Amino acid sequence: MEKNDILNSDCDVRSSAAGNPNTPVDTLVELAKDSHCDVRSSAAGNPNTPVDTLVELAKDNHWAVRSSAAGNPNTPVDTLVELAKDSDCDVRRSAAGNPNTPSGTLVELAKDSHWAVRRSAAGNPNTPSGTLVELAKDSHWAVRRSAAGNPNTPSGTLVELAKDSHWAVRRSAAGNPNTPGYKPIEDEFIVSETYVAIKGTNHIWYKHNYPNVDPFYTCGCFCGSRKMLLSRIYSIDQSEDPAIRMRILMALDKKFKEVFGR
Repeated sequence: MEKNDILNSDCDVRSSAAGNPNTPVDTLVELAKDSHCDVRSSAAGNPNTPVDTLVELAKDNHWAVRSSAAGNPNTPVDTLVELAKDSDCDVRRSAAGNPNTPSGTLVELAKDSHWAVRRSAAGNPNTPSGTLVELAKDSHWAVRRSAAGNPNTPSGTLVELAKDSHWAVRRSAAGNPNTPGYKPIEDEFIVSETYVAIKGTNHIWYKHNYPNVDPFYTCGCFCGSRKMLLSRIYSIDQSEDPAIRMRILMALDKKFKEVFGR
């Protein structure tokens, strides 16, 4: 579709275009000014949206738009620091999960009153080990689960998490390579001419290799780049354990390189 066709289409089409990584930058800039918050939110989450536009979207009056900007891997660090202080817990949650959020800010977010914010901080690879030790004692099991899967959580803490009363926490600790006695999982792959996938995952991620198109991932209704997927894992969608999803992603990366040479 041409730019004017997109801008003059209905809200659902504009929203889809705003979230599409193939939408031209000049069109994204216009969609970021849309009157509907769903369209602006999609633009705020698009990794191709220009940085200066993301900075403006981070000041939007709707929490969902700010939340998407907080989860965008290209949002500037100083903007993430400000979003981490947002009055809405969903915005803080996204900032706490963004891999670019500074460790000092994550330390503060780890003390947040809302468990979902603490959970995101517990799963962030930039969260300091000392803070993870504290998060591993959190009263909410989902926070402890994220801490159990974090690659920076000390082995001694992982030993304790492996005895947790909640099965999801124990499972996450068992899957952390830093847990003493860890046994690597042998994955069974599906390989075709255009993708690799892992059998047995209920959120199968495919990494395609179409000619002249960068590899991209699909997971249910998600389709996008690696940056977009990382943002989803750490910031946007934490219905699944981030540690497990990262393990699958890394396994797919390794197999894809083995099969396709890149």
